[in-house]
Amino acid sequence: MHAALALPILVVPPRAGAAELGEVGVAVFGYKERGLMKVTEPIVWGKGRIGEDWEVAASAAVDIVTGASPQLVSNRTGTPVQTITGASIDDRRNTWDAKVSRRFGEGTVSVSRTVSREEDYISHAFGVEARYDLNQRNTTLVAGFGRSNDRVRSSDDPLLDQGRRTREYLVGVTQVISQLAAVQSTLTATRGEGYYNDPYKITFTFFPPGQGLPLLTADKRPSRRDTLAWLTRYRQHFPTAGGTLQADYRFYRDDWGVRAHTLESAWQHSFGDRWSIRPALRYYTQAAADFYSPTVSRPEPAAHSSDQRLAAFGGLSPSLKLIARFEGGTTVEATAGYMHNSRSLSAGGGSPSFETLRAYYGIVSIAHEF
Repeated sequence: MHAALALPILVVPPRAGAAELGEVGVAVFGYKERGLMKVTEPIVWGKGRIGEDWEVAASAAVDIVTGASPQLVSNRTGTPVQTITGASIDDRRNTWDAKVSRRFGEGTVSVSRTVSREEDYISHAFGVEARYDLNQRNTTLVAGFGRSNDRVRSSDDPLLDQGRRTREYLVGVTQVISQLAAVQSTLTATRGEGYYNDPYKITFTFFPPGQGLPLLTADKRPSRRDTLAWLTRYRQHFPTAGGTLQADYRFYRDDWGVRAHTLESAWQHSFGDRWSIRPALRYYTQAAADFYSPTVSRPEPAAHSSDQRLAAFGGLSPSLKLIARFEGGTTVEATAGYMHNSRSLSAGGGSPSFETLRAYYGIVSIAHEF
C-alpha cells in the first residue's frame, strides 16, 4: 500500500499548462489478528500527466501498529508453543514514494524513490524501469532495477544498528491476446546482504533430564538471501455474462529453502456502468526454511530461527470487493477479507508446531479522476 504526496525532490521540466490527466485518492486499510496484532493505515496518493510525455505519481501512508506479538518459543511443557512476552507493541511507520515517467515514442523510462521510517527500521530505496510497446501496442516489454539500503534497530537493544542492502531485477511482458483477453508475466530476482535476524525472536529449549541445562537462543539467520519470484496474471472478459475472470499464479523460491505457491481467482461482475462486485479466493502454501525449528539442537547450528513465518504452512483468504462509480470521475471501493493460515492447509505437509493464525482485514478507498 502506498499513497501520494507532491514531493520537492521531483524535478520536472516546465511544460505549458497544468496536469492534463490524473487521479487523486485516499484510503484506509485495517488489519486485525485474532488475539494479536492490529494495524491501521491511512493512505493518500495522486498522479498526473504533464504535457504529452511526462507523468508524476506519488503516495504517502502511515502504519499504526498496536497489540501483542509472539516473541518466545518454548518447549517447556513438552510441545513447542509461542509465548507473548514483554510490553504490548505500539509503533508507527511513515512511508512515502514518488515516481517520474518520461515517454520517448513507444518507450517509457521511469525513476522512483521510496523512504520508510519506523522506530526500529529505516529503509531508503530507488528504482529505474523501462517499458517498450510494440506490435501496435498489443505487446509491452518491461525491465527494471531497484536497490534499497536499510538499517535494522531494536527497541530492546539500543546498541543494535545493522545494515541490509538489496538489489532487485525485473523483466516482464504483457500480451493482449484478443479484444477481451490479456496475459502478463513477470520475473523478479533479488540479492540481499546484511542483517536478517529478528531481534525480537527467542527460542527457549529444554532437554530431557541428564542432557544438560536449557538453552536460551537468539534468532540467527544467514547474512545473504537470494530470491526468485515468477508472477503470471490472466484476464478474460465475458460480455454476455457481464463479468471478467481474473486468475493469478505466483511461484517463489529462495536460497533459505523456502518454496511458495500462490493461486488467486476472482470474478468481477458489473451491474450496469455504476456498480461492480468482485468475490475472490486466494490460496497460499510454503515449505519451511532449511534452518527453521521450534527447538535448538546441540551443538548449536550456525543458523536457526523458530519464527513460524519461516515454517511450512498454508493459507486461505476469501475476500469481497464492492465498486461504485459516479458521474464526474469519482470511484468508491470497499473490500472485506479473511485470512486463515494453518499447518493443515500446507500442500506438502505443515510444520507440526505451526500455530493457526486468523485475521480480518478491510480497505475503503475514494479516488477521483480529472
